[in-house]
Amino acid sequence: MFPKRPAVATAAVCCALVLGAGGCARNQDPAGSSNAAAASASPGASGNTGAAGSLDIEKLTAAEIEKQSQDAMASLSSVRISGNMVAAGKKMTLDLATDTKGNCQGTIGVVGMGQIEIIHTGGTSYLRPDAAFWKTIAAGKGDAHAGDVAAELFKGRYLTGAKDDPSLAGLAAMCDIVKSMTDNKDTDDDAVKGAAATVNGHSTFTVVSTDDDGSTNTGYVATDGKPYLVKIAHYGAEPGEMNFTDFDKPLTVQAPPADNVIDYTQFKAKLTTI
Repeated sequence: MFPKRPAVATAAVCCALVLGAGGCARNQDPAGSSNAAAASASPGASGNTGAAGSLDIEKLTAAEIEKQSQDAMASLSSVRISGNMVAAGKKMTLDLATDTKGNCQGTIGVVGMGQIEIIHTGGTSYLRPDAAFWKTIAAGKGDAHAGDVAAELFKGRYLTGAKDDPSLAGLAAMCDIVKSMTDNKDTDDDAVKGAAATVNGHSTFTVVSTDDDGSTNTGYVATDGKPYLVKIAHYGAEPGEMNFTDFDKPLTVQAPPADNVIDYTQFKAKLTTI
């Protein structure tokens, strides 16, 4: 089935890394409670409107449309994922470009808390929280002044660490969105065909599934060209949306300059002195 909680749910890893035990990840569902999420209109009812294109929606079942889209996404070399989600009552934003070579670059934000820039290349992950995030950390520790000090101390600097550092372990997985999106090739026999729609400049057709709690998940599959998943939307108590663009666009990611990088172990030691 289409991912109801795509790999972007691991944004919680970044919160855990930067905020520690008192951070926003405390109330996260460990299975990934960040639902992929909602479009600007309600999902279409069962039945189709005959969208034209390479996808024969007149003859294909909802499960067959899913399967063709999964196969197309599995063949991608790179993709950009952007959008928003709500998890544990917190609205998160994401804009991340990633490829199958282990490169990725982008940002994750938590509304009202700040934003983190992420780079992953050459097997190493780098994080750069903004000043607002540092201040959020300090506020959680009851010392607002410490946030200003930390923001200045680590201004413009990236955090990194060994690949086996448990604090950083989830970042590489997060940057492997292309693979993780297509690991599950099962189709949803209960999914239904929706309606034609134009999304992100693509003609699409929707496939709709319903969760046990009544919330719905809508996949928008391109009918012009390859049947890529253009958007996935969750309509329910924690709505949001994820958009997929820049299919197979070459991605160049460069590691930050060495003098702008601080090892996570040193970072933790410095943070305790603030």
